[in-house]
Amino acid sequence: MTWFDELRKRLEAEGQRPHVLEAGDGRLLVAEHGARVLGVELPGVDHNLIFHTDATPDGKVTGGDRLWIAPEVAYFWPNLDEALRDPKGTAATPAAIDPGAYQTVHSSPGVGIHLACHDIRLASQIDQSSGTVQVDRSWSPCEAPESANRASDLSCLSFSTQHLFNYRGASEQFVGGAWSILQVPPTGTLICPVTKHLESDEVRSYYDPFGDKHVVVEDRCVKFFIDGQRRIKMGIKPEHTLGRMGYYRRLNGDHSSLIVRIFAPQPGEPYCDLPRDDPRHRQLEKGEIEGPVLGGDCLQAYNDDGDAFPGTSFGEMEYHDPCIVVGRGPQSRAGACVTHVVAGPDDAVKAWGAEILGVEVVGIE
Repeated sequence: MTWFDELRKRLEAEGQRPHVLEAGDGRLLVAEHGARVLGVELPGVDHNLIFHTDATPDGKVTGGDRLWIAPEVAYFWPNLDEALRDPKGTAATPAAIDPGAYQTVHSSPGVGIHLACHDIRLASQIDQSSGTVQVDRSWSPCEAPESANRASDLSCLSFSTQHLFNYRGASEQFVGGAWSILQVPPTGTLICPVTKHLESDEVRSYYDPFGDKHVVVEDRCVKFFIDGQRRIKMGIKPEHTLGRMGYYRRLNGDHSSLIVRIFAPQPGEPYCDLPRDDPRHRQLEKGEIEGPVLGGDCLQAYNDDGDAFPGTSFGEMEYHDPCIVVGRGPQSRAGACVTHVVAGPDDAVKAWGAEILGVEVVGIE
């Protein structure tokens, strides 16, 4: 029995109700509990070398690819004072968001998986607005780029993720947006192509200072080093990201892997996730300005410091879709991304990645 099948049996025993999706050269393992992609199987690649998975305090497998709801500052801390004073110690994921109460709408191993979560109730700790949304997530296999098909020594898995974020009732000024998060294992480099050479203040910092190594701004991309040893997070605006990012990681010997995620930045549409120390949050809390606070980031990346789970650490590839603002614009948002995962000889992976990302694939050492 492979590690993938063992993981599926464990998820079944935990009541996570897993589904399998066949795609390209491999398989995905999707749990109904939390609507997470918890396993990616490719020939010759061991467990936990592609997506990061771990166990929660209650023993359930967690990690992988999931959907949260932004803005973080409104829903993941008890209040703004605590978010500023002790962001690590006082943060808590609302159970309504994760794991939520997803149910299976449809599942077919070679066709697709569709999960839905009704009546996610949220209350902002900044302006006390509240609302209810419905989230649908679905996955289907898609074609690998021709460049991957031409490389016979690469294994490749490609899939599309769709989600529907639908407002079901809220108070005035309620805001919420789909926030896609993919946890990855250290150590590797996230390569993020950009529209121009960014100045240092155009790459926003959310937690500890970046330092000299972890965030490197180049002419055509921003590189983010994931080593699981320093708690940092960066954000890039929708007008600055090209809607592609790739996580490059050396494996055993001369082999490596690359996860490429392709999404759709929409400059001009509202984005609602910003650093918690943005002064407008306090102004909104005091009633000095009317909400919501917008102008947030589209692409984000996170590097943990190893304190989240004993004996392990991780990084994250993240992106946001435009948000719903009650009373303004669309009250339903549909989003999608495509994820390609390749593994094989390092030179072949780098060549494939350069063609898809449009920039050279070189990791931070």
